[in-house]
Amino acid sequence: MYYILMKLPLPNKNQTVAFKNFGLTQLEFEIMLEDMKMGNETLFEKIFLSQFEETITYLMHRYKVHYAQAYDVTMDTLLQFRIRLLGGKITYGNMRFLFTQMASQVLLDTFKTKETSLENINHILTENKMESNELLLDYLNKVWDMLSEKCQQLLKNYYYNKIPLNKIAIMSRESDQTLRKRKQRCLETLRTSFMKYYNA
Repeated sequence: MYYILMKLPLPNKNQTVAFKNFGLTQLEFEIMLEDMKMGNETLFEKIFLSQFEETITYLMHRYKVHYAQAYDVTMDTLLQFRIRLLGGKITYGNMRFLFTQMASQVLLDTFKTKETSLENINHILTENKMESNELLLDYLNKVWDMLSEKCQQLLKNYYYNKIPLNKIAIMSRESDQTLRKRKQRCLETLRTSFMKYYNA
């Protein structure tokens, strides 16, 4: 039925509302949502085609991130959006805006994760119930040894010795900006390597 409805011309007002909802009228959305609950993924495919590349482009321009990161965030958002749809937590209205907001929040959460990578790893070490702390510590030791000496020293000084970044910059005769960028790269390397070991 909705295949026929989707071919009908819409008045301008309805077109505006439909644009805010992946090109769907409310009736089309409700029918397709019920179909999705029964295993038909047409609605999910519609959202993917309408929103995927657009959201990637938005994230890249709005937050100045690389394509790969924007791609991963958008994919995560798609999966979360699908779960919320099936759970009845998303209603017709302005779903495109909601999707974009969700993607932005997912990206901002990844920024926070990067900034607190060492704390997150420590949380896994202390709270994980599936593996022994000894094995996880072994993972951490392996990825720590993979870091360059400069990365190890920078992270030790900043996180463990609690030395402010500007003071580390003076000690190493480098600019604050250079150290900030290096710290982010070191944290990303540590986090990525650890999760690769952890999920292996």
